[in-house]
Amino acid sequence: MEREPVRRILDYPWVVMRIACSVCARSGQTRLARLAEKHGAECSLEELLDRIAWTCPYPRLKPDQKARKYHVYCGIYLPDLRLPAPRPPDFPGPGIKLVHGTGTGAKTGDQDAA
Repeated sequence: MEREPVRRILDYPWVVMRIACSVCARSGQTRLARLAEKHGAECSLEELLDRIAWTCPYPRLKPDQKARKYHVYCGIYLPDLRLPAPRPPDFPGPGIKLVHGTGTGAKTGDQDAA
């Protein structure tokens, strides 16, 4: 199944955005609403990655720039947009139980299939 290309914060499919680097060990995650508030919902993901990686000791390779042979560039990327798609960061894990009823005498049921 092919997914639509994600170009803006507004188009990002999950609530949590994970960010990682393929060169160094830097990684993290943040809520999408917080990013949209700080940078604007219409901000492109390339511009957002540039803003996040500005403290990186390695420069980011621009789309119109040619890579040099012995030069290391910043490897920032969004792991949840790589194929094959991993489990999204805001997807509930296994073992969630549905509680039936109200009040103090609630009984736990089987895991909800839907």
